[in-house]
Amino acid sequence: MTSGPVTPGPVRGRGVLEIDGIGLGHAGCLTRSRLTGVTVLLPPAGSTVGVDVRGGGPATHETDVIAPSTHAYGADAIVLTGGSAIGLRSVAGVSETLAEAGRGFPAPGLPGTAIPLVPGAAIYDLGRGDGPVAAPTAAEGAAAAGMALSEPRTAAVRGSVGVGLGARAGGQTLRSSLGSALMHLPGGYTVAALVAANPLGTIGTPGGTLWAGPLLEELGWDVPPLPGLPVAATAAFASAKNTTLAVVATDARLDSAQVTGLAAGGHAGISRAVRPSHTLFDGDTVFSVATGGIPLPVDPAEATSALVSITAAGADVIALAVIDALVSAAPFDPSWGQPPTLTDIAPDFARSFSALP
Repeated sequence: MTSGPVTPGPVRGRGVLEIDGIGLGHAGCLTRSRLTGVTVLLPPAGSTVGVDVRGGGPATHETDVIAPSTHAYGADAIVLTGGSAIGLRSVAGVSETLAEAGRGFPAPGLPGTAIPLVPGAAIYDLGRGDGPVAAPTAAEGAAAAGMALSEPRTAAVRGSVGVGLGARAGGQTLRSSLGSALMHLPGGYTVAALVAANPLGTIGTPGGTLWAGPLLEELGWDVPPLPGLPVAATAAFASAKNTTLAVVATDARLDSAQVTGLAAGGHAGISRAVRPSHTLFDGDTVFSVATGGIPLPVDPAEATSALVSITAAGADVIALAVIDALVSAAPFDPSWGQPPTLTDIAPDFARSFSALP
């Protein structure tokens, strides 16, 4: 099997769910008073899993368990949640649900006992509704895990669902959501991303173009220019709490170090799509999953080339999924007092991007 330059496949479609074996579930609340939720991604058994955390304000759980220096068991689920550090309590509900289903690391000497390994990370979306602060709960984590177990291939991969319910961008001037994108590589590999885009930065330049515009040009996509995006007040930058979370997945067979490198490379996609990124107010975190269906070439030089292509594609699909997240944010009733969506202020752009293959 040989590798080559990245060529675009369907960039939207079913996104990360087009990687065989991956399951997805969401839970949360979409009301005027409460906008927050949790998303659970289930890697298939035997997957390798990695993570790379950057930015000055991360809120994470059990990420050390998937470091390359650990026992390389992998992870039974990856949790993306709202609620900042408070929302990480949703992981407990995910773990309990998986344990009841018998999914987890076999407890030594305790037949029938499974210990789920569940890394997770949170965005800051506290106070996005007009009611009391109420981060995602363990019960909502359990509900999202239950959906991922019972309906693993039917969940939405974009829009105002799960962790995307309260997401915003650009110093909280635009509503955002959950986005997904994928690419097929000439070597037969598929690379996809799921992104909860909640960045301090913006996706648009002052001149009406995208920071990721060169990527779209490289892919041959012509989208209308953006109008001037809302500009956050200086005070908003001082008080904002944000974070973009991503999972980049591939059907390639990667070891622990290689899949961690895939996560590290994915941060280039956030940097390409959002400016500024990885700020003191962002806890940008990229998880990675390699399901192992397609091995790397036996020849070392070809294997290296394939790995470079997969990692480069990981950054590309994350950048595209960030834009997808802003385009996919659901409209709310004006009485809710929420910021506008990209569709509200740039309908031609949003319609054109949504129509891309």
